[in-house]
Amino acid sequence: MGKKVLIVDDSLVTRMMIKEIILSQHPDWECIQAASAEKAIEACGATQFDYITLDINMPGETGLEVAPKLLNCQSNVKVAILTIHEQPEIRESVEEMGLSFLNKPINADEILAFVAS
Repeated sequence: MGKKVLIVDDSLVTRMMIKEIILSQHPDWECIQAASAEKAIEACGATQFDYITLDINMPGETGLEVAPKLLNCQSNVKVAILTIHEQPEIRESVEEMGLSFLNKPINADEILAFVAS
């Protein structure tokens, strides 16, 4: 049975790229997309996910702000924060929350390694 992935990013292009990368290796998986933190919370209230990719910079709540809310309503989900920012304090915050840190621009190897974990 396929896994479920929630892809959260305000960029449609980024969401589509992540979806294509995942489905290229896992065609039986389901990829749900959300363009905002608010939509991600709605999706997590309706579906149990195995993986969530979460952009750090979005209108409204940031990825770091919404991550604890998503973790609260999901059991055993693995979350990766995606960002172009290399500041050590951001990486520290991500790691303190027990999340994975992935760099932008999107890298297929990093995405596939995350969903293989």
